[in-house]
Amino acid sequence: MTEFGIVLDYKYREFSKRMAQFQELARQQKKSEGELLIADLPRLQQALQTLGVDDASALSAIRVRFQLQGMPPRFFGESALPMLSLAVQTALPLVCQRCFAELPENMDLHFEFALADTPPEALLEDEQVDWLEEAADASIESLVEDELLMALPIAVMHPSDCVRLQQSAGDKPNPFAVLKNLKLGQ
Repeated sequence: MTEFGIVLDYKYREFSKRMAQFQELARQQKKSEGELLIADLPRLQQALQTLGVDDASALSAIRVRFQLQGMPPRFFGESALPMLSLAVQTALPLVCQRCFAELPENMDLHFEFALADTPPEALLEDEQVDWLEEAADASIESLVEDELLMALPIAVMHPSDCVRLQQSAGDKPNPFAVLKNLKLGQ
């Protein structure tokens, strides 16, 4: 029971705690850091499996380090908004879509967020700062997972030609070599 005689729903209390945590970190410019396992990030795990990562031991070995830091408020137009900085580091065991060889991807990501119910126009124009809406599912885990999902490459491939493909390409005869010997008009 609250002081007004209202029983708060558990989900609402958890939501209030999480958003209060973000607001408190920003207001007091405190830091929260830790390490998440892939089991804490089910959408990322599913995305990695979709990208061809099927090695269970590689998936279970993934560790995601994060640091969420409160920053001084910043003005966007006439609105001073509380700010957060997020740093995320991890190594993901991706698979090249061209040659299917392992292609580990080290990620070192940095983001800045302004906390607001609705963003002022000046914030929407700033490409360096993202808007963090005070939503019911806002948690450090979901914030880290969202940013990692958006940072995943669309097509995972080696930056240069795949070695295994280059080696196998020379083994086969060119099917059009026969056409070279034909002469037009005969």
